[in-house]
Amino acid sequence: MAKNDLTREAGPADKLAVKEFFYALPMMERGRNIVPEMIWVLMGCPEPERHEKIFPDYCYNIFDVFRRTYFKGFPLFSDTVLITDPAGLASAKTLEQAKNVVRLDWKNLGRVVGIAARCVRFAELEAADKLEEDIFGDLTPEKTEELFMVIFGKQWVADNLEMIRREPPEKVFAGMLNQYLAVWLAQLQAMQPKIDDLAYQWSAAAMEEFNQGLAEGCKAFMDVAGQLVGESGRSGIYCFLLFAWPEIKAMLESDPKKTMTDLHEWLKPFMRRGVITKIDIETLRDVCAPPPSGIGLSLRPLKSRPLPASA
Repeated sequence: MAKNDLTREAGPADKLAVKEFFYALPMMERGRNIVPEMIWVLMGCPEPERHEKIFPDYCYNIFDVFRRTYFKGFPLFSDTVLITDPAGLASAKTLEQAKNVVRLDWKNLGRVVGIAARCVRFAELEAADKLEEDIFGDLTPEKTEELFMVIFGKQWVADNLEMIRREPPEKVFAGMLNQYLAVWLAQLQAMQPKIDDLAYQWSAAAMEEFNQGLAEGCKAFMDVAGQLVGESGRSGIYCFLLFAWPEIKAMLESDPKKTMTDLHEWLKPFMRRGVITKIDIETLRDVCAPPPSGIGLSLRPLKSRPLPASA
């Protein structure tokens, strides 16, 4: 292909490639285990020898990028809770006994609860309006059904076609979002009163620090307009490479291993269709470079471009 083929209009082959990608595995299936794995990274990757990674390594480097950008206000568990005597904590019968073996950063706990509360509010009260404004407002019924197929799969659309055609699409999607996140939302909703009560019992200083952190957390991840804080110019390509992990895993395991040129060629239909931002191969190399500058997506280099000594 010509070097400037990204400037031409998307053709039928591009449309087919994108359609086959999204129809082969719906987004909800692709992202089924992303949330718990990302939370493990946000907590500082505790007990790594006991944790089985289920995604390629580059995905965990993307989680780490998100920890430094989207979730930069999310404190590490190791910086928030320190148990100096696990046996003493297990045998503690009173709050005073627990205080002797546990060190809590109340401001960090408040930040965690504030971030959680802001996410719950968005999911329950803001998501539908935001979806109507940004996604569903200009879609025809046919395009709406197609989008639901991409997200939830063909079988789900077939089973819920009557609801899709009867209800506003943004309401349907917000309801499904809440359903998929029901367990997480329930846990988050239960978190605040319990920690708030613990701070109340702990000390007056703990109450003050907890509420300071709570206020900070409410704006540390998402602003009042529902926009994510800390988004970078590469966020779109990071998210796509994360959700494309099955296809990229196959590239990493192919024999012979695929090259960065192969990956760039595979991405071009998605660029021309506007799914991701158009980037040249050198920018893609920078994105995929070893951490900390890149995400460590290591594909076979071209013979004319040997790997650096540090790779």
